[in-house]
Amino acid sequence: MPSVCLYLGLELEPFYQSRLFMRKLDCTNLGIDNSMAAAPESSNFDQAATDCWGPTRYLVSTFDCSPTHTRTGAMASLGFTRRRIDISRAIFTVFFVNAMEVGIKLFRPDIIDQGHRPQDLESRGRHFRDVYDFIVVGAGSSGAVIANRLSEELGWSVLLLEAGGDETRISDVPVMMATLQRGPLDWNYVTEYQEGFCQAMENGRCLWPRGKLLGGTSAINGMIYVRGNRRDYDNWASMGNPEWSYDQVLPYFKKSEDMRIEKYKNSPYHGVGGYLSVEEYRYYTPLLGYLLQAVQEIGHNLLDFNGETQRGFNFAYGTLKGGVRCSTAKAFLRPVRDRLNLDISLHSLVERVVIDPHTKVVQGVVFSKKGRTYNIGVKKEVILSAGALNSPQILMLSGVGPADHLREVGISPVISNLHVGQNLQDHIALGGLVYTVDKPVGNTLPRISEVSVLTDMLLNNRGPMMAMGVAQALGFASSSLSNSSDYPDIGYYLSAVTDNVDGGVFLKNIVGYTDEFYNKVYEPILYRDSYLSFGTLLRPKSRGYVKLRDKSPNSPPLIYPNFLSHRDDIKILVEAGRLSQHLSQTPTMKSLGAKLNPNKFPGCEHYKMMSDEYLECALRKYTMTLWHPSGTCKMGPDSDPYAVLDSRLRVRGVQGLRVADASIMPDIVSGNLNIPCIMIGEKIKREREYEKGQTSDTNAATDLKASL
Repeated sequence: MPSVCLYLGLELEPFYQSRLFMRKLDCTNLGIDNSMAAAPESSNFDQAATDCWGPTRYLVSTFDCSPTHTRTGAMASLGFTRRRIDISRAIFTVFFVNAMEVGIKLFRPDIIDQGHRPQDLESRGRHFRDVYDFIVVGAGSSGAVIANRLSEELGWSVLLLEAGGDETRISDVPVMMATLQRGPLDWNYVTEYQEGFCQAMENGRCLWPRGKLLGGTSAINGMIYVRGNRRDYDNWASMGNPEWSYDQVLPYFKKSEDMRIEKYKNSPYHGVGGYLSVEEYRYYTPLLGYLLQAVQEIGHNLLDFNGETQRGFNFAYGTLKGGVRCSTAKAFLRPVRDRLNLDISLHSLVERVVIDPHTKVVQGVVFSKKGRTYNIGVKKEVILSAGALNSPQILMLSGVGPADHLREVGISPVISNLHVGQNLQDHIALGGLVYTVDKPVGNTLPRISEVSVLTDMLLNNRGPMMAMGVAQALGFASSSLSNSSDYPDIGYYLSAVTDNVDGGVFLKNIVGYTDEFYNKVYEPILYRDSYLSFGTLLRPKSRGYVKLRDKSPNSPPLIYPNFLSHRDDIKILVEAGRLSQHLSQTPTMKSLGAKLNPNKFPGCEHYKMMSDEYLECALRKYTMTLWHPSGTCKMGPDSDPYAVLDSRLRVRGVQGLRVADASIMPDIVSGNLNIPCIMIGEKIKREREYEKGQTSDTNAATDLKASL
C-alpha cells in the first residue's frame, strides 16, 4: 500500500459558510518516494504542493508519510530531518492553528469568554493612583491569588503588575500545551552552559519556559493538580517555619479548590466551592489504560496521590473548567475583574522596588510600560510574586542581595549579604527513553490532525484535543536510597506523547535538543505509536543559583542550575530510568509488542543499552527539566544564615516587602509546583490578618478549616 500524506484544511467560503475536509495524497506527488528515501527539492515541493492543493487556497495543517522501518542514506541525512521538521512545524502552526482559531471563534464562546476577561486599567478608562495600599508584582500562580484575596477588603487598594498580556484562545485547549513555549507567552529563559548535563541540547543549554502573561506559568503548563507530600510541609516546619506544617497548609489547599470529580468531592483532603476548578481530563489516550494496568502488574496501587498517601499511580487530573484550562487568571482574576479597588496593569515590567536607604522602608516600585516609566508609591507592602527567577532578579536590581555581586554589576547595596538567588532547585528527569508498540493505541500528530478530532473538540468538547499534552498519568514511588516508604523520592510521568510521535514539531521545540540528536534517535521510528515513563527526582540534593547579567531589568538573569552535581541525584535517576523497562516486560505491555527504541543516544553508543553506565550517559545528554525552579528566596528562622525571608515571607531587614511564590521554598516539594504556589498565595492574607491582630497564629488555620 503506498504511503500517503494527510492534509487537513479549512476552506473559508466568503461571508456565509465554511467546510472542513481531509485529503489523502500520494507521497510521490511531493517528491518523496514510498520509502521516504529522499526529501523534495524546495522548488519541486512548491509546485507539487500547488498541484496537490489545487487553485483554491486551503488551510493545511501538516503532512506525514507512513512510518517505515528502514532508512535509506538520504532519509538518514541531517538535511532531511531539518527540512521535514521545519515544513511540518510551519504547516501545522500556520494552518492548523489558524483553523482552530477560526473554529473557536465560531463555536466555543466558553473559550472566548467575551466580557469576562480582566482588562488593563487604561483600557477601562482608569488611571494609576499615586499610592496603593498593596502592589503585587506578577500575576502568576501566586500573584493572581494574592490580588484577589487582598482586594476582598474594600478598604485596601491593590495594584497588580504583569509583564505580559492576556491568555490566548489556543492556550485553553489542553493538547496545545506544547505549542505555547518559546514564543511571546514565554520569558524564553535558557540556562548558562555547564558541563555534565543538557549535552544534547542546543549549545549545551537547558530551556526553562516561564509564563509571561496573566496566569503566569499556570497558563502554559500541563495543568496537573499535585500538591506534594505531607512530609514536605512538616519538614518546612521543622526547619523553623512553624506556620507551614501540613496541618497548617491543608486548609489553604482546600480553600482554593472546587473539586468536580465525584469520587473525591467528599474526601477530607479536598475542597469544593473554591475559585479553582479541578476536573478529570475529557480524554485519555487508550495507551494510558494499558500502562496503568502494567503498573499494577509490577506491584503498584491506584489511588488519589493528593489524598491520605502519595505512594501509588493513577490518571492525572488537572486545573480544568469545562474540560479546558483553568489558569489562576481565569480562576482568580476573571470573577473579580470589576472590583473598584483592584487595578491590573499589563505589559508592565518592574525595574526595581524603591527602598529608602536609611530607614529601609519600601516606598514603591518603578516599572516601564509602553515606553514610559512609572514610579508608584505604596502604603503597606510590595509583594513580589514574579517566580523563582524573576523575584530574586528584582530584589537584586533593588539593591537587596550579595553585596559583592551587586557592586560587580554597578548596583549600590541597600540590604547587604542576603543570599538572594542561592538555593536554586528544580525537578529533572531522564527523558527520551521511548518504547514503541505494535497497535494504534497512542496519539500521533497525523491522528490529532484529522478533521474529526478538531470538530469533536469544537462541537462536542471531547476527543484527543482535550487530553493533557504530555503526561496523562503519573505516580510516586521510592528508590533504594529512600528512607521511608510513605515519602517517595521519584515521581513517574506516563506519556503516550513521545519525541517521535509528533515528528519533532513540539517536544523537540520545548526541550531544545539538536537536529542531530533527533535524526539519530527518533527519525527511524517516526510516528510509531510509543510511550515513555520518565522518572523525576523529587528532592534533589544539587543546588544552583541565579545572578544578574547586568543592572538592566531588560536583561535575562544568569541561571546556573548545577544539575547532577550531587552523586545521589544521579543514582536515583538511573534507578528511575528502569521503570519503563519493567513495564515493557509485563504481560499487558508484551501483548502490545512493547519494545525499547534500539537507537542509542549519540555519545553513549559504547555502553550496553540500559546498563547503569548507559543510563547515566543518557541522563547527561537528555537532561529534562519539569520547569519547576524554586528556592531562590528561601524562608527560614533567624538562625539560618541562608534565609532571605522569615517564616511570614517578609524580606529580612526591609519593612514592607514580601516574596510569595516558589522561590520561598527552603526545599522543593515532591510534586508539581503550581498548586503549592496557589496555596502560598492563599496564605498571604492570613499573614496580614495575623499581623493586624485579627487572628492568632495558632488558630488561623484551625478557623479556616472549620469554615470549609
